[in-house]
Amino acid sequence: MPLITRVLAGLLATRSLGTFAQDAAPAPAAPPLVFSSQSVTYRCDGGTEIELVYLNLSNGNAFAALHHNNRTVMLQGRRATTGVRFVALDEQNSLRWYTQGMKGELSFLAADHTAQEQTLLANCFAQPAKR
Repeated sequence: MPLITRVLAGLLATRSLGTFAQDAAPAPAAPPLVFSSQSVTYRCDGGTEIELVYLNLSNGNAFAALHHNNRTVMLQGRRATTGVRFVALDEQNSLRWYTQGMKGELSFLAADHTAQEQTLLANCFAQPAKR
C-alpha cells in the first residue's frame, strides 16, 4: 500500500470519530475539505534517510506521516516560533519532527512529565525528488 494511502487511512481512523453531540440539531453542510500532499525524503547526519508525507488541509490543519525504523507514525503540525513542529498523535510513541525550510530534526519525548527531549536524527535535509 503506498505511503500516502496509509497516511490518509490513518488520519481518517484517528479523526473520524471526532466530536458527536447526542441530541444535537444537524449541523449545516460544511464545505468540502480539500487537501494537498507532498512526499519528502530527508538525509540526516550519518546518512540515515527518513520519509515523510505532509498532508495540508484547507481548514488550516497540517499532518505528517513519518516513516522511520520500519514503522509509520502519524503526527499533527503545530506552529513553532520558526517553522513547524509535528507531534505524534500517540503519546506513547511521542516522536517529534521539527522542520524549518528544507531542514528537519527528529526527537523523542517520553510520556513522563520529568522526561527530557532526546534528539534522534539531526541535520536532516530534504533530498531532490527521484524521477
